[in-house]
Amino acid sequence: MTYIKDYLVSRGVTRLCHLTKLVNLVHILSSCDGILASQNIDPDIIKQNDPLRSDGKPDFVCCSVQYPNAWYLRDVKNRDTDRIFTDWVVIFIDLDILDQRKILFSPCNAATANGRHISGSAIEICKLYADETVSRKREQTLLSCCPTDDQAEILVSDNIPVRFFTGFAVSSEEKAAHLYALLNVNRVGEIPIYISPDLLSTSWSRLAHNGVYPAETLYRVRKEP
Repeated sequence: MTYIKDYLVSRGVTRLCHLTKLVNLVHILSSCDGILASQNIDPDIIKQNDPLRSDGKPDFVCCSVQYPNAWYLRDVKNRDTDRIFTDWVVIFIDLDILDQRKILFSPCNAATANGRHISGSAIEICKLYADETVSRKREQTLLSCCPTDDQAEILVSDNIPVRFFTGFAVSSEEKAAHLYALLNVNRVGEIPIYISPDLLSTSWSRLAHNGVYPAETLYRVRKEP
């Protein structure tokens, strides 16, 4: 799958993104498998974000390109009945995973038309950046790294191990401190944490479509005086 990675890098892409509830990280970080495809998740341990998987690919992990699918996040939050664990986190994933797993992709939300637009042909990866996709036309001001459709997806087979995690993004310093403590408890190592309210909302889209990179502030632990 080197062609897919090389093409994305040529567009300025530096990562994939996966959204999950912060509470789920306890299980993700403590597992050798990391992020599991839906069909491999024990529902008694982790609540699935999308148990229906209308894309027909429950054996794949859903990822977005460069920025998270905040439209999906907004919808799943509206459906969520859990009023205790409400915090979400973006996991940044190294593009090297594209060389380690079977990869599928879709120029729009993979669930559109029950997965009709999903492809596994590497040469078609450019369709994510087409002048016109299923429901969107590409604006000249859109950042080069961003697919034409904000909800374009890359699907990674089986799982994504923790060793491919390159960073996390949360919406506030308080949540960053919580996540930092969680990483320490699980002895994960030095994975950067970024504070970026825009990435946990649809605000990043407006910025990106106007050629502006959303702010991502590196979290630094406050040292006691």
